[in-house]
Amino acid sequence: MKRILQTILALAMTAATLAQEPGTRRIPDEVFYLMPSFGQGMVYLRGQGPAQGELNICAVDNTLRYIDGGTELAAASQDNILKVQIDTVTFIRHQGAFVRLYPVSGDAGIAVRREVRILKGARQGAYGSTSQTSSIKEYGTLYTEGAAVELNKERGNPYNVSETFFIYKGDTVLLPTRNNLRKLFPERKDEVDAWFKSNRSFPDTISEASALLSLWLR
Repeated sequence: MKRILQTILALAMTAATLAQEPGTRRIPDEVFYLMPSFGQGMVYLRGQGPAQGELNICAVDNTLRYIDGGTELAAASQDNILKVQIDTVTFIRHQGAFVRLYPVSGDAGIAVRREVRILKGARQGAYGSTSQTSSIKEYGTLYTEGAAVELNKERGNPYNVSETFFIYKGDTVLLPTRNNLRKLFPERKDEVDAWFKSNRSFPDTISEASALLSLWLR
């Protein structure tokens, strides 16, 4: 943990305060954070060596959080973070937000950005509201790694959750539109065209999206 404190991670008072506000913290932890609990992980930094600590990522303000001496703090200089590995899960920074990688084959797979928006008090994720595209799904129930959580029925501030799907291949991360998929998989253009002609949109579940992508990665 000393390496984190001695390199680029520092106390961000606004983010630390957000984590302690009673109304906001009544959001279930598995919704408030991108991981169901804090876990040991590594932070990979631009132009520096990696840092290690007990980590999680806040889905409300999109900050990397870490535990120091039993206190939850937020990392400064979020844009200097390239990748975060927590347990076996990998997150990368894309368009100012953390996205979770779901590998399908080799260096390609599904990337998911989750946004939790507080509906009162005008607090939103650091990257603002999401645009309306076919890759965004609004949730009434969030199926986390622990259990299903009914949204907007908890005590405290009302909120909603959306997840945006991307496709990543190597260092490229794109929305799964027909044109983008044709660029990512030029040898599969006919299959991509056939899919969108029959189904019109990319799947909006991890299992279905991964199954489709695996066909184009064979």
